[in-house]
Amino acid sequence: MLSTILSVLLSIVSIVSAFLLIGIILIQQSKSGGGLGAVSGGMTESMFGASAGNVLTKATTWIAAIFLVSTLFLATVIGRLRDDTSAAELIPQAATIDTTGAPAAAAAEKVDTAAEKTETAAPAAPAAPAAPAAPAE
Repeated sequence: MLSTILSVLLSIVSIVSAFLLIGIILIQQSKSGGGLGAVSGGMTESMFGASAGNVLTKATTWIAAIFLVSTLFLATVIGRLRDDTSAAELIPQAATIDTTGAPAAAAAEKVDTAAEKTETAAPAAPAAPAAPAAPAE
């Protein structure tokens, strides 16, 4: 119960911090002076003041740290909620491979069984009369 509530809260924190991080990164002016500030006529500088780059850089760092930590904790909590079986354990084993020479014996058995099936499936034909023996000289 507590793990489920914690996973929901961490999911919300991760999603909100992801959207905030996207927004703050899009607002920031690039190092060369381009970006959205150039498109909007330098509105970001007048909106956030002269130290806008410093504030936005610190906010980006903090929100990125919050996002990474919440995502790490979320992965840990969800990992503990699930069963301890791996994906490889869930795949059924198709066939086991025997390397002791049994495949050759199994192939010989298959040939013998196939011969038995053909003998029992087809009725036996009457035996043809034997050909006369050639005279001895």
